Amino acid sequence: MAYTIRAYERADLPLSERLPSLIRRFPCLKGAKGIDPWDADAFYAWITAQGANGPAFHAGHLALNLHGPGPWQPFDAIAAARAWGEKDREVFVNWMRVWRF
Repeated sequence: MAYTIRAYERADLPLSERLPSLIRRFPCLKGAKGIDPWDADAFYAWITAQGANGPAFHAGHLALNLHGPGPWQPFDAIAAARAWGEKDREVFVNWMRVWRF
């Protein structure tokens, strides 16, 4: 089976390229604003508008916490796993296997 390297797996790329690649993988973040080009503030406004504690809220906070400090809440993996569907959890698990800081 051929394996495709995803941009988010490439530690040599800047976060501004890696984060949009990760965000696009989450079904709950389909249509998110602020990813092309990467704009953490616009993305934060979009996920906040989706409602607190929903799937997009948690996936978005993962990306925002990777981006760095800001007005957003810390990422909570347990709460995220409870909120996400199977496909979103699968994206997270795959990301955990390959992400390099």
